Amino acid sequence: TPDFVCYHELIMTSREYMTQVTAVEGEWLAELGPMFFSVKESYKSRLQKRQREKADQKTMDWEMEQEERRRAKEKEERDKKEREEAATPRTNSGVIGMGTPRVGG
Repeated sequence: TPDFVCYHELIMTSREYMTQVTAVEGEWLAELGPMFFSVKESYKSRLQKRQREKADQKTMDWEMEQEERRRAKEKEERDKKEREEAATPRTNSGVIGMGTPRVGG
């Protein structure tokens, strides 16, 4: 027996009879007539959905943590490079341009 049916006419005698009946999926009703029908999730499907959302959140948190670590490492490397460049004395190449007076010797 189908879970959902659509019918055109209901005949009431000592018993109820439906005429022009067709079986339909519950999702069809909710999709085509959302102002009249809705499909409620079962407890099991809600629980599975919640577990999926928790797993997805955990994955996103882990990815975010990895990205933050990567950025912190890059920043640390840049800062280290800048400190090394600042600590290294700049030397003149020894080439003196024309018209530049020689100093010290």
